[in-house]
Amino acid sequence: MGNQLAGIAPSQILSVESYFSDIHDFEYDKSLGSTRFFKVARAKHREGLVVVKVFAIQDPTLPLTSYKQELEELKIRLHSAQNCLPFQKAAEKASEKAAMLFRQYVRDNLYDRISTRPFLNNIEKRWIAFQILTAVDQAHKSGVRHGDIKTENVMVTSWNWVLLTDFASFKPTYLPEDNPADFNYFFDTSRRRTCYIAPERFVDGGLFATELEYMRDPSTPLVDLNSNQRTRGELKRAMDIFSAGCVIAELFTEGVPLFDLSQLLAYRNGQFFPEQVLSKIEDRSIRELVTQMIHREPDKRLEAEDYLKQQRGNAFPEIFYTFLQPYMAQFAKETFLSADERILVIRKDLDNIIHNLCGHDLLEKVDGEPKENGLVILVSVITSCLQTLKYCDSKLAALELILHLAPRLSVEILLDRITPYLLHFSNDSVPRVRAEALRTLTKVLALVKEVPRNDVNIYPEYILPGIAHLAQDDATIVRLAYAENIALLAETALRFLELVQLKNLNVENDPNSEEIDEVTHPSGNYDTELQALHEMVQQKVVTLLSDPENIVKQTLMENGITRLCVFFGRQKANDVLLSHMITFLNDKNDWHLRGAFFDSIVGVAAYVGWQSSSILKPLLQQGLSDAEEFVIVKALNALTCMCQLGLLQKPHVYEFASDIGKFLLLKIRMGNLGVVRETWASLGAHMIKSLPAVQEA
Repeated sequence: MGNQLAGIAPSQILSVESYFSDIHDFEYDKSLGSTRFFKVARAKHREGLVVVKVFAIQDPTLPLTSYKQELEELKIRLHSAQNCLPFQKAAEKASEKAAMLFRQYVRDNLYDRISTRPFLNNIEKRWIAFQILTAVDQAHKSGVRHGDIKTENVMVTSWNWVLLTDFASFKPTYLPEDNPADFNYFFDTSRRRTCYIAPERFVDGGLFATELEYMRDPSTPLVDLNSNQRTRGELKRAMDIFSAGCVIAELFTEGVPLFDLSQLLAYRNGQFFPEQVLSKIEDRSIRELVTQMIHREPDKRLEAEDYLKQQRGNAFPEIFYTFLQPYMAQFAKETFLSADERILVIRKDLDNIIHNLCGHDLLEKVDGEPKENGLVILVSVITSCLQTLKYCDSKLAALELILHLAPRLSVEILLDRITPYLLHFSNDSVPRVRAEALRTLTKVLALVKEVPRNDVNIYPEYILPGIAHLAQDDATIVRLAYAENIALLAETALRFLELVQLKNLNVENDPNSEEIDEVTHPSGNYDTELQALHEMVQQKVVTLLSDPENIVKQTLMENGITRLCVFFGRQKANDVLLSHMITFLNDKNDWHLRGAFFDSIVGVAAYVGWQSSSILKPLLQQGLSDAEEFVIVKALNALTCMCQLGLLQKPHVYEFASDIGKFLLLKIRMGNLGVVRETWASLGAHMIKSLPAVQEA
C-alpha cells in the first residue's frame, strides 16, 4: 500500500461506518480515529471486539493481492509468537474501493498505559521492556520484520501482557530525508511528531518522486517505489531494534520521547544526541541497554536475542526467564478465555508461585532504590479478572488470593491496585462475597504502616463512604461482617490520620523539604478531621447497635467494643456506646445478648472509669437476678473483674455481698466464690461488715 501511492484527492469522502454496510459477522461499534492513510474503527464480532482498518483505494494499480498474500503469510509465521498480534484477516471491497484489515481489539497501547493510573512501577516497566524485546525476538526468528515499532503499536493488556501489533510490511522502508510528507502520511498517525524510524531509513529524496510531482501537491508522499524498487527496500532487523530501543526509553522516562523528526534527522547526521532524555532513565542497566539499541550505526546494534541474554540478571531479573514468561504465557492462549478459570488456576498454583517469586533473588536493588516485589506482576493478572468473574466460588477464591499476597505487597500496591477492587466486591450481588470483601478489606488496610501523599484522604473520602451501605445491608451476614470489623476499621482510620499528621509536622519542621508548600496546617486540621472521622464511624456504630437482629449487636460487642471506646474517647464511650448497650438488658427473650453484655461491660467500664459505678450497680443487680443461670454467671464474672479493677465503690460492693450470698448453695457457687474473694479484698479493713450479709444468705 505505502509503496505505490499517488496524491489524487478522493472523489468522495465516506465515513468509516459506511464500509460496514455489507460485511457479514462484523457490526460497527465506534470510530477509533482516522488519518489520510487509514480509517480505524472498532467492531463487534461473535468472538469479541475487533479493530478494523480501512484503506480507501485511490489508485487502482496498487498490487493489493500481493499485499494480502504478505499479510496472510505473516499471520502464519507469527502463529506461535505469543507476544505478537498480526492482522488476522485482510479483505477487499470492490464496491467501496477499499481494503480492510482486521485484528483483535486491545483497549490500551503502551502510550496510553504510561499515563494511566495506577502508574507502572519499576519492576512492571522492566517486565514490559522484557516482553517488547521478546516480541521482537519472536518476530525476527519467524522471519518477520515489523517496520513501525512505536508505543502506539505496543498493546498492553489489563494484566500487563505485551502484544506487538500492526506489522507494517506494506509501509515504505525508506523515506526521503528532505520532505516530511511521507513520514507524516505513513508513520505519524498519532500526530505527536515523535519519530522512532531508524536513521538509516532516511535517504536522499532524489531517489523518489520528481520535484514536479511534489510541486503540484506538497502534501503528496514522494514514495513511489514500484515492484522492482521494493526489493531494495527490505526491512532489516537492526531497524526494528532501534525503534524498540526508543519505545523502551519512552517507557522509562514516563512518556518523554527520545526523538521527534527533526531531532532524528540531526541524530542521523551526528548533530544531536538525546543525552537529556536518556539521563531521565534512573535504572543504569536500562539506560545502557537503550544506548546500545539506538546506536547510529546499524551494525553496532545487537539482535533482540543477544540483548535478552546480555541483560539476564541485570536489567531483567532471572525469574522473568525461568518462571514468569512461561507461566504468564499460558493466560495468553485462547484456552484461557474465562476469568474464573484464571483465578482457579492461580489459586491451585499459589504455593509454587510464591516459592518461585519470593524464593529467588528477584527483589534486586536498582541504583540504591528500595527493593521491589515481583508479585505485582501476578497481582495484575488477578485484578484484571475481578470485574468479570461470574461465579461465587471464583470471587471468594480471588479474595483468598488477595489475602495471601497482601502481606508481601507494598503500600502503594495495596492502596492503588487492591483496595478499589475490594470496594467493587462490596457491591456484589452475592451476600457472601460482600461479607468476605469487607473482611478482606479490613485486613488489607490494617497492613498499611505508612500513607503515601496521594492517599492522605483515602479513608474519609473513599473507603468509609464506599462501605457505608453495608451497615444497612439486606443480608444479615453482611451486617455481621461489618459489626465484626468496624472496630479494626476505626483503629486503622485513626492510625492513617495520625500518620498523615506526623508526616505533615515533619515536613513543616524541615526547612529543606520540597513538599512544604503543599502541606496544609496540620495542627489546625487534625481536630476537625478527627471529629469528622468520629462522626462517620459513630453513625455506623449506632446503626449496628440498633440493628433488628440481636446477633449483629452481640457480634459488635464481642469484637472490639473496648477498642471503639478508645477510638471515641471517654465521653462518647459513655454517651454513645454504654447508653446503647444498656438497652440490651431489656430483651428478655435473648439470653445470649444479655450474657454478651456482661462479657463486654467490664472493658467499657474500665475505660469510662469509676464515674460509671452508679450506672453499673443496678445493671449488675439486674444480671444477678436474671432468670437464666448463664446470664447470672456472666454477671458474677463481670462483678469479679470490676472488683479486681476497683471500678466499684466500696459501699456498692458491700451491697453486692448480700446479693451474692444466696448463690453459695447453688450449682453456680464456684463462680460465686471468686466474687466473694474479690469482694473481701476490695473491702479491706471493712471486711467484717460483710459477714452478716453473707451469713444471712
